[in-house]
Amino acid sequence: MNIQAQAARLAAPYEETVREYRHHLHANPELSFEEVKTAAFIREHLALSGVPEEKGYSGNAVVGILDSGVPGPTIAFRADIDALPVDEDNDLPYKSTVPGVMHACGHDCHAAILLCLADLMSKNRALLKGKVKFIFQPGEEKFPGGAVTLCKEGVMKDVDFIFGCHVASGHPLGTISCFEGPSSGACSEFNVHILGKGGHSSAPDQALNPLPVACAVGTALTTLRPEKLSPGATAVLSVTTIRGGDPKYLNVIPDDAWVSGDTRALGNESMDTIFAEIKRMSEGICAAYGLTCDVQLTYGFPSCVNSEREVGIVHKAAETLGFAIAPKKLSMGAEDFAFYELEKPGAFFHVGVADPERPITSSPHHNCHFQIDERGLMDALRLEIAVYLQAIGA
Repeated sequence: MNIQAQAARLAAPYEETVREYRHHLHANPELSFEEVKTAAFIREHLALSGVPEEKGYSGNAVVGILDSGVPGPTIAFRADIDALPVDEDNDLPYKSTVPGVMHACGHDCHAAILLCLADLMSKNRALLKGKVKFIFQPGEEKFPGGAVTLCKEGVMKDVDFIFGCHVASGHPLGTISCFEGPSSGACSEFNVHILGKGGHSSAPDQALNPLPVACAVGTALTTLRPEKLSPGATAVLSVTTIRGGDPKYLNVIPDDAWVSGDTRALGNESMDTIFAEIKRMSEGICAAYGLTCDVQLTYGFPSCVNSEREVGIVHKAAETLGFAIAPKKLSMGAEDFAFYELEKPGAFFHVGVADPERPITSSPHHNCHFQIDERGLMDALRLEIAVYLQAIGA
């Protein structure tokens, strides 16, 4: 039986189940690092599927593992499980029941798909080679991310390569996106704390007003990328907050002010340069005005860098199923799947879940109207099966 036929056969019994799992998770979302009930739901269903849990991981991470007893690689599949602080504005029977919290990025889909993959593999162990690891990861939406802790705790030590799937409202049904090299932005944050001297607005000469300096620093930082990075570098820097003072007391010059923002780069080489320049420019401008500053730089997620072999596996699996492969399109969206790829080869791929005839299914991720065409759930499940079969040479 060829891979297409096998994937269709193995996935067929799960058409209702994957929706049921997704609906339950969607209706009961939990924020990053608070996924207690979500983790319990996953543990319960892995146990019912006969998939042993690999112990030793902290927080709300759940890792299932199947050992075929047949020599072969250890292949990991990862799903993120956390929701977002978004108040859902959809009229759905499985709408979020938690005010201000919503699965607005599809992590409910990812967890449902991976639970079905684990169950069908457990029921069809004769098809397996080596081991399969199912990583249900908390905290993808919030620094420092759940992946970095899992990696520190050894989740990748025995893994040969890893795959991650993400539903994509920006791609139509039957389309996948996966390409070699950097495929997501490295994402980090900066906070520049400008230290002045407060005083009365009637006597600015007796104070050191940090707010005009904060404006100068913010303006200067927006010029950093084109001035300091090579033309071939892909990066963005956004000043997103300048704050200081109290709007209720406009006659008070504040003691301090903050300039904060977000910076992203495709690939992991540019971030050190960006951070060094943020510090140099901020300190230099403050010194010119006679002030000082404390520059706080927080490395977030590195850039996902997909490996050639694993991308080839995904492409071959997709082509076998008749899916179209979308043209390469760079994105500055960050994804902590990158931490797994720092340790072992892997591929992170997107599966289209938008129906062009239903514009609501093309709503952006992290939006209160985010929806998917649920036919994409089965597309993603079939693709993960096909990826596995392709990877073991079935």
